Amino acid sequence: MKTPFFLLLPAVLLLGSCKKTTDQQAELAVQDFVRNRASDAANYFPGKFRLKPYTKRDSLLYLAEMAQINGAPAPPAPTPADTARIGILVHHDYRDEMRDGEMIRDSGEYVVRPNGEVRLLMAESVRQKRLKQVQQQSAEALR
Repeated sequence: MKTPFFLLLPAVLLLGSCKKTTDQQAELAVQDFVRNRASDAANYFPGKFRLKPYTKRDSLLYLAEMAQINGAPAPPAPTPADTARIGILVHHDYRDEMRDGEMIRDSGEYVVRPNGEVRLLMAESVRQKRLKQVQQQSAEALR
């Protein structure tokens, strides 16, 4: 009677230890998101992941930059209370092999919400470049 229990105990412990951490779940969600948009899912090769908490403040600052780039009204400014974590910001590098064999290296910035929803963000480097262009155009218009 005790023998089956001792055989089941390692299996139960093993299954219990297989639960993925929040960061691992975010990485998997981004992998699925990118794989589904790659030229061919079999040709997607994930690279590095860099993760950090994403807060409501981060979201409002991102929306403000996007509004400035697009000439739209800015959202409300963040307040000190806007520090609640609303997801994980994931910077992901990957390779995508095209059908003709050409290998493309790419990267993206994504926000993974607690419910697993993935949102693609405009890369910070691109946002900063476009913001400079908008600011230069505004300065030239004032002259």
